[in-house]
Amino acid sequence: MFRTKLFAAALALLLPVVAGSGAKAGEVLDRVVSSGKLRVAVMGSLPPYTNMRPDGQMEGYDIDLAKKFAAALKVTPEFIVVDSAGRVAALQTGKADVTISGFARNVQRSLTIAFSDPYLIVPGRILVKTDSPLKKVEDVNDPKVKLSLNRGGNSEPIIAAKFPDAQRMRFNTNADGLNALMSDQVDAMAQDAFYHAEQIAKHPGQLRMLDGTYSRQEDSIGAPAGDADWLRVINLWLEQLNATGENKELFKKWFGFDPPKITADY
Repeated sequence: MFRTKLFAAALALLLPVVAGSGAKAGEVLDRVVSSGKLRVAVMGSLPPYTNMRPDGQMEGYDIDLAKKFAAALKVTPEFIVVDSAGRVAALQTGKADVTISGFARNVQRSLTIAFSDPYLIVPGRILVKTDSPLKKVEDVNDPKVKLSLNRGGNSEPIIAAKFPDAQRMRFNTNADGLNALMSDQVDAMAQDAFYHAEQIAKHPGQLRMLDGTYSRQEDSIGAPAGDADWLRVINLWLEQLNATGENKELFKKWFGFDPPKITADY
């Protein structure tokens, strides 16, 4: 409770100072506060992180995070649906104020956009059909194996280095990659362990993960480059989210188990 009050007080002091200090045109924090709207780039089909319901409303772990962030800023969230590569482009073009959508930070992306501190550590794993002859991650590195991956995803260069001999098939969305696996267009699917766990639960007896991991990614909030005030507010909010246990509660709500330990101790 004390940490929550401290965060609210710090944020209340910071917002009027920045918004009223003659911020340059286009400064993100000033625009969000003055417009009363937080524009959030999300992928439309990345359950349980993000998912568009039949009624057009967004739901998921990252959606709940975005709503909490908007509430802390006392603004309304507006969700902008993009594909994997669009998570970067939306920030570069000023279409979005943040990207919150299973978004892993890396050096290449950081050349053009900014990243917050990580809020989730995610292991990369391989999904196959239950009757697949593949047993472990290393088995995928074979010229006969067709492997699906997200076009423009953070792990694309990692997958290329880890599985140079595999036939790498690129798809725009996880749904497309999963459909390719289920219809035997590919033999395996590269994605994070949490996404795979969700699909295994949805398709009982049909899917399994190979032994081992191929990567470890740090999911973070993406922001336009060059706005230190905006990034400071994001990180302050994330500190409070983790310190109060809210992040852990949201993760358990959507994934059903405790999240992996992140860098800092709380």
